[in-house]
Amino acid sequence: MKLKLSILLPFLLCITYFQILKTVTNKIISNSKEINFLKNEFKQSYEDPFIPIEFTSKGLHNFFENVYNQFWYGQDFLPNNFTHMIQFLKYGKKSKQDGAFLKSVLKLFGNKIKSSTYVNSYALIELLKIMPKLTKHYFQIPKADILQNNKKIISDLMYSSFVSHFGIFKQNPKDFLNDISENILTTLNQNSGMIEKHVDIENLRQFLVRFLEVSIGKLIWNPKEYKRIWKLFYVAAKNLEKLAENNIISDLDSLDDIFWSLIHRFCFFIELAAQDLPIEFYTRFRNKLTSSDLFMFQIAEQEQAIKSKQQYLVHALFEGEAKARAYKNGIVLRS
Repeated sequence: MKLKLSILLPFLLCITYFQILKTVTNKIISNSKEINFLKNEFKQSYEDPFIPIEFTSKGLHNFFENVYNQFWYGQDFLPNNFTHMIQFLKYGKKSKQDGAFLKSVLKLFGNKIKSSTYVNSYALIELLKIMPKLTKHYFQIPKADILQNNKKIISDLMYSSFVSHFGIFKQNPKDFLNDISENILTTLNQNSGMIEKHVDIENLRQFLVRFLEVSIGKLIWNPKEYKRIWKLFYVAAKNLEKLAENNIISDLDSLDDIFWSLIHRFCFFIELAAQDLPIEFYTRFRNKLTSSDLFMFQIAEQEQAIKSKQQYLVHALFEGEAKARAYKNGIVLRS
């Protein structure tokens, strides 16, 4: 009996998720239909998520109380529309907020997206497209490089010390150099704010990476729009590249992790929607894939023996095509 349950449980979970997938894809045929549907659901102005946020104490309270806190927000609105997050990012740039503000925005919407069962690929692309413009200033390294700054501090201290106390240096060089060393250490410690800023930026990057991991891990595409799926996948990958180009994500390993999240999520989608996608989809996607210029396929894997991202995708496409052909020819029935 235990053996049967261990076999049956994953099967039932897969069927349940497939049913969710069908429901979701019917809801996100287009953003405009989703928006029109939601607009009819909200009658009171405070509960209308399409009214722009007022960044005042009262306006933010209304947003959190009547929109953000509602169950439907995480389930139906946010996964289809990141407009509120974009409004926060625009406000942050306009009002010249610091990194702490961006961290709070990423935490605010990252936690809410955890309650979503999916993320609309159109919505995430819209966010990724505008993110470099609205966030790159948070990740800018100070113009004065740390080493150059320290070099100037040391040089100035040594010069002033030799000019002012050259006589002491001739009489007792060892004590003179010890005093200079103490002054240098004290001054460098007082000017450690630049180092702290670098640490804060790296911490902020990790918040962004976590937000992207959560969002990408829930991405979904509409099988009915199979002709557009390659473009959506490609544009998402290119927009992730731009985060690296703008030094928003500077660590290659973090970028590689995000790319792998996109690969695994897409392969999972293929596994679930294989029978709903026509044969031509698989052929077209493979051709586009092998001729693409995506940076993700240029990043070396951790070990030479590990299957590459491109190989992983191609394998998933062949598996999906086999299921689609078997279903089309009546060899297997839909689960």
